[in-house]
Amino acid sequence: MTLHPQYVVDKKGQRRSVLLSIKEFQELLESAQDVIDAALIDEVKDDALVAWSDVKAKRSRGRRR
Repeated sequence: MTLHPQYVVDKKGQRRSVLLSIKEFQELLESAQDVIDAALIDEVKDDALVAWSDVKAKRSRGRRR
């Protein structure tokens, strides 16, 4: 991904804001989400697995109360 940022500067020439195209912004958000997803996967990869049927059964029991 290549970004082409444009900067908004103040009277002293200090960068205060960044402008990106919508496409670049969306790509940046998607990349950030990919990093977050990878970190979450890494966090739970060694957790015990639970059968989907057990999850459904537990949810059903919870609704009957």
